[in-house]
Amino acid sequence: MFEILLKVIWILLPAYTPNNFAVLLGGLKPMDFGKKFIDGRRIFGDGKTFSGFFGGILGGILVANVQRVLEILFNVRIFSSLPYNEFFYLVLAFTFGSMLGDSVGSFFKRRFGFERGKSFPIVDQLTFLLFAFAFASLTSAFWEFFGFLEIALALLVTPVLHLSVNFLAYKMKLKEVPW
Repeated sequence: MFEILLKVIWILLPAYTPNNFAVLLGGLKPMDFGKKFIDGRRIFGDGKTFSGFFGGILGGILVANVQRVLEILFNVRIFSSLPYNEFFYLVLAFTFGSMLGDSVGSFFKRRFGFERGKSFPIVDQLTFLLFAFAFASLTSAFWEFFGFLEIALALLVTPVLHLSVNFLAYKMKLKEVPW
């Protein structure tokens, strides 16, 4: 079971890492152009920028390509078992879905009155993953790696990983809040 869990985490790194790159590469033009929704609140807020969104996607693609190279170097066959075009479509789906899901999560956070940086349990931990799954499930490669068990494990472990990594980043003074 532990081996399956590690494989799931490995495969999901391109979905897990884009938001980290978005933080590093974001900060330019807000995706909502500073506009408010019909409820009078910002659509996404200042935390969702075009540079962060596309930087996150590129960062996730970079991570996946590094993973693929490492697999080839160490003779491991996960991503490297796929033809490059199938691998790329899967990774693009994971990264785009992850960033879109994070943006949708921000949209709902604003609707419920949560300001930027405030914790919204479950939405913060799973929206990005659900969208990553939704887009990746449209590729044939997704179904080579994921069945019911792998999806269930991902849904169970992702909130724990998300909270643990964020707490560690907070303790290292890389984040202002522990969530």
